Amino acid sequence: MQKEEVKVTEVKEAAKTAAKAVETKAAPKKAAATKKAVEAKTAVKTTAKKTVAKAAAKTVAVKSKTIIQYQNHEVDSALVEEKVKAQFVSEGHKASSIKTINIYVKPEEYSAYYVINEKFSGRVDLF
Repeated sequence: MQKEEVKVTEVKEAAKTAAKAVETKAAPKKAAATKKAVEAKTAVKTTAKKTVAKAAAKTVAVKSKTIIQYQNHEVDSALVEEKVKAQFVSEGHKASSIKTINIYVKPEEYSAYYVINEKFSGRVDLF
């Protein structure tokens, strides 16, 4: 935080110096002040990007598991997805061709309906 505050102060000072250079019509001073301001802004942006990258790296991924229960039966949603993919592949398609999968669970029918790549559809048993 302190490094960023210092760099922001440097940018403000460089901007003031550039404004004074314009007032006094001192072109060489203006160029030096402008160059310093640009360098300071670049340094602030670089520091900010590094800080954001570090924060993103520290983010912990949350693991979740969804269980579908219906009348003394239960099935994991990941297992349903695996069944859908296995059936799709058994129909002669390539697993690598799957871009989207929409699964609609109907526990009262003990089945799940699916649509793959908004083109192929089918049904698998849940339990």
